Amino acid sequence: MRSDWKKISLGDIFKVKHGFAFKGEYFSDTSTQTMLVTPGNFSIGGGFQNNKKKFYDGPIPKEYILEPGQIIVSMTDLSKQTDTLGYAAIVPKNENIWLHNQRIGLLEFNKNLPSDSVFISYLLRANKYRSWIIGSASGTTVKHTSPSRIHLYKCKIPPLFEQKAIAHILGTLDDKIELNRQTNKTLEAMAQAIFKSWFVDFDPVIDNALAAGNEIPDTLKKKTNARIALGDDRKPLPENIRKLFPSSFMFTEKMGWVPEGWDVSTLGDVAENYSGKFDFDKHCYPVFINTGDVFKGDFLHNNLSDKETLPGQAKKQIGFNDILFSEIRPKNKRYAYVNFDVGNYVVSTKFMVIRSLGEIHSRYLYQLLRQNRTIGEFNLIAESRSGTFPQITFKSIQYYPLLVPTKEIQNEFVSLIKPSFKKIDNNKFNNQLLTNLRDTLLPKLLSGELRIPDAEKLIKD
Repeated sequence: MRSDWKKISLGDIFKVKHGFAFKGEYFSDTSTQTMLVTPGNFSIGGGFQNNKKKFYDGPIPKEYILEPGQIIVSMTDLSKQTDTLGYAAIVPKNENIWLHNQRIGLLEFNKNLPSDSVFISYLLRANKYRSWIIGSASGTTVKHTSPSRIHLYKCKIPPLFEQKAIAHILGTLDDKIELNRQTNKTLEAMAQAIFKSWFVDFDPVIDNALAAGNEIPDTLKKKTNARIALGDDRKPLPENIRKLFPSSFMFTEKMGWVPEGWDVSTLGDVAENYSGKFDFDKHCYPVFINTGDVFKGDFLHNNLSDKETLPGQAKKQIGFNDILFSEIRPKNKRYAYVNFDVGNYVVSTKFMVIRSLGEIHSRYLYQLLRQNRTIGEFNLIAESRSGTFPQITFKSIQYYPLLVPTKEIQNEFVSLIKPSFKKIDNNKFNNQLLTNLRDTLLPKLLSGELRIPDAEKLIKD
């Protein structure tokens, strides 16, 4: 560390302002532009995420409206690992109005001691700072920190110009990571839009029925009128795909009007809850995945273990194209699709390992199970069961009705979305590399061990 770096307390650079206790009566299940920042908005390791949305529709004190670019810290952590306590994040610039909620600290910088706020946000993500916060935290089940504890942390910081350079290097990596995430969201949305058009709204079947002059059931008239209203914007599918779809509908007892020739089945008829046990003789160092290690299709953590330290619920083996779906609290969306070589992966018994029996394509089934409508119905089933928390089993959802299109249409759908998911997987892989690089550079840049030109060369390479 060079001599021009000054030792200082964080309390000299900024003060931490507590958030406002917004009243629960104004929390909303309906989407609103105003949203409360909660500890759930902090990523593991720092940074902002928007996976858990808390909408608010009530009075707002002006002084608790956050501005894009402001630095916030998590003052409370509910996780067993204390994953986010004290970490910093930057308020994003988007269409939302973010509110400074309780349990969130806002950094108010000392104007008489100039500093770069982005640099400070990375400083509040470093391992030494994390050790200080965890070591001084209060509480047992729920961990807390305080403004005074954060203020007392001492460290050395570089001159302002170097702070800005370090912030730029680390920020460039985070910008690339965020761009990949946004690209993946777009690709996911495109795949979901195709699924909805083909298998929920039945757009291709309606188009074929209109072209053939066939009668369309009254219950589908609203969708039909919406298609007609599109006029020239109602882009037809390529001929080879269009002709795979029927031009009429049939009535079924379980699902009402569905495309002619498609099957109405149940989850238990087309898939099983695979219960194959893990072979410990083959794999000495398994990777264990618990329900908290997946979220909305993403694998968050891989926990390398050995058979001596493996938890008791780590018993179920998984295979390529399996669907992992947590039995606990379905609305939390702890599910994922296994599209990689599983090798020595073992999962918790709290996962259903849903495996297709052949009639239905695994990728189509996965898109169907992850729909909000399906998740909602699974949650209703879970909440109807007695117990300390909502829970489903494969047995409790085996009679859930499913629409099974012809194999040709399923295969065409999978072929159409496959390039998108390949790109998504590549972006996730690249993001892991970028994250590892950022996490490697961060402590070295913040300690002065690595010079800025050397870091820039590493990124370029």
